[in-house]
Amino acid sequence: MSSKWLSLEEALTKALDAAKAINDIDQVSIFDANNRILAQDVTAHVDVPPWDNSAMDGYAVNAEDLKHSGKLEVQGVITAGMSADEPLEKGKAFKIMTGAPVPANANAVVMVENTESHDGAVLINKIPSAQENIRKKANDIASGDTLISKGTRLHAEHLMLLSSQGNSKVAVFRKLRVGVVATGSELAAPGKPCKSTQIFESNRVGVSSILSNENVELVDFGIVEDDEASLRKLFIEASERVDVMVSSGGVSVGDADYVKDIIAELGTIDFWKVAVKPGKPFALGKINNTLFCGLPGNPVSSFVTAKLLVVPVIKKMQGQVQPHEQFFVNASITTPLKRRAGRRDFQRATMVRNNQGEWEVTPFKSQSSGVMTSITSANCLMVVHEDISELKVGDTVPVIPLHF
Repeated sequence: MSSKWLSLEEALTKALDAAKAINDIDQVSIFDANNRILAQDVTAHVDVPPWDNSAMDGYAVNAEDLKHSGKLEVQGVITAGMSADEPLEKGKAFKIMTGAPVPANANAVVMVENTESHDGAVLINKIPSAQENIRKKANDIASGDTLISKGTRLHAEHLMLLSSQGNSKVAVFRKLRVGVVATGSELAAPGKPCKSTQIFESNRVGVSSILSNENVELVDFGIVEDDEASLRKLFIEASERVDVMVSSGGVSVGDADYVKDIIAELGTIDFWKVAVKPGKPFALGKINNTLFCGLPGNPVSSFVTAKLLVVPVIKKMQGQVQPHEQFFVNASITTPLKRRAGRRDFQRATMVRNNQGEWEVTPFKSQSSGVMTSITSANCLMVVHEDISELKVGDTVPVIPLHF
């Protein structure tokens, strides 16, 4: 186990290398597949559209007929869900609705706004070009095309596409089982009696909420006191029940910080110090096949490291492609900042658009990792890189939106 402080990139690389994707597959209804990870490429077996169809309400015609006369007899009506019983006859037109199949011999559709109809005939006021307002067969999807690639996190647009191909089920990776625990004798569970020397525990619900957005199967192990025997029993049980174990507290250097030592005893610890603020004492290890992520005990540190380091690990183990892409926007800082360089700082801040439509960001004065209201009041994390000790008003900084 290295005692060297790792950069965020080094820690992410090590964490993702240690995170092995699960390969168990479930067949689920498309109505239950939202936010699941696709386990196999999905290939089209239906052309979309399945036939040439009208892009407009109007009249299906043969453009050649209109070289002689703009007036055509209406041969019939074609609505969506039906087709013409016979080909288009010379010198005639079919009234046609959007999405309806274009009849044989027709090569254009004239939008209804460019026509006048009376006494079973239609007058074409604007002569169309060949193929005008016709959506060709397989213009969108051709049978055999790869529609969605393995490793994609499925959302509404993917599920609509699956349904349009007639798929009622889809192969997804099983849900990842993730355990969550808070450690510390100073912690009391919300709703339970709290001693004068205790505080109410808050990290489990925060971490659980962050990870539930990734659609995992959560196992709550509750609160465990700073006791070696209790912690050892907990982690042995976790290694038999979950794919990932996320704890908060007990990973620093205090006399009662037993967590990382017990993980090292039962398995391995890869690293436990990351050059970020807040959140330096983040530990990564393994017991048997269970990956262990140890978060700091301070609420803000726990919140930030869960987002920066645990979420990418979860996505990698779920089988998602590109699990660690982070969304940033650039913003101009509105207040000067001085600090000690050396760690990447994720400062709680608010971002707004100015009158020119550009983002501006204002960091909070208090950046204490124990001040939880700085998270509830923030809508972003302002990123100050390791080598920066001073920022002036108007300087551009990267910003991670929290709730966009």
